[in-house]
Amino acid sequence: MIDYWYVLVEQERQPAVVYVYENVKHVIGEGRLISLTPEEEVVVEKREVEEVKEEKKKSAPLYVYFDFDRYKLRLDQKKKIERALAEGTLSKAGWYLVVGYADWIGSKRYNLNLSRRRAEEVGRYLRSLGIEKVELSWKGEAECNLYKGRRVSRALIEALEPCRKVEIWKKD
Repeated sequence: MIDYWYVLVEQERQPAVVYVYENVKHVIGEGRLISLTPEEEVVVEKREVEEVKEEKKKSAPLYVYFDFDRYKLRLDQKKKIERALAEGTLSKAGWYLVVGYADWIGSKRYNLNLSRRRAEEVGRYLRSLGIEKVELSWKGEAECNLYKGRRVSRALIEALEPCRKVEIWKKD
């Protein structure tokens, strides 16, 4: 039996497929198959690489990030969405789930409202680009435990940017 799962290597950079076969953990990412036990790399055939890339495109969300305590889309994030539409990662005919998040600074109620506004903002922007099938959801700070409990400082606020996001998932 093979168990497999997806992991994100350094938030948003490159998703990888991880699977275990005969008690050996394998990682497929960036066109390479890496066996973690024993330590050896095998180049995956080109056809398999393309299949992995297509699977990554289908299963990985597009991440849109926000400034601290803000829900308005930044210009660089608007361009990121437009680029994804031009490259085919997003499509006008697609159906998308937009999930908003917030960092843990602030009350749970405030963060839930902020993450809702972020999801709504991205949903409006997607609709303005011609994508009609958009479903909204929000989770507040539900998954953000990064540096939880530290004293709030400018450095901490910058470090928490991965928590201030909206995920755009393609629905089947």
